[in-house]
Amino acid sequence: MQRKGTTFPNPDPDLWNDVHMLEQRLELPAQPASARRARRFVGDLLREQGVDGVCDVCVLLTSELVTNAVLYAQSDIEISVRLSRDGVRVAVCDASSVPPVRRLVGTEATSGRGLGLVEALSSAWGVDTSRNGAGKEVWFEVGL
Repeated sequence: MQRKGTTFPNPDPDLWNDVHMLEQRLELPAQPASARRARRFVGDLLREQGVDGVCDVCVLLTSELVTNAVLYAQSDIEISVRLSRDGVRVAVCDASSVPPVRRLVGTEATSGRGLGLVEALSSAWGVDTSRNGAGKEVWFEVGL
C-alpha cells in the first residue's frame, strides 16, 4: 500500500486546527481485494490517530464505496481520508462519470444496500463530479 499525505504529530483533538489535522491517500487497482486493503488502510489510520469510536462505521462505509467503484466504475481507485476536529471525511474517487444510484431492495436481497448504509450511518454524504466529466468522488462524513 502506498500512502500519500501529511500527518501532524499530535493526535490530541484539542490541539487540532479548524481546517484539518490529517489527510492521507491510497491508490488501489479495480480488484476485489481492494475493498479489504481499503478497510485496513482506513481502520489502521483511524486507530493510529485515536479515533476508535468511529472506526468501525468508517471502515464499513469505505468498504461499501470501494466495492461499488470496483464493480461499476472498473477503474483505478483513490481513497482520501481527512481527519479534523469535527470528524472524518472519506472520499473514493474513480474514473467513471456515472453517479451511484441508491437501490431499493427486498428483504431477501443479498446486495444493493451499500448506499443505504452510507446514508443511514454517515452525518453527510454526496457525489462530486470532475470538472472535465471524467470521473467522480463519492464521499461521506462521520462526526466525532
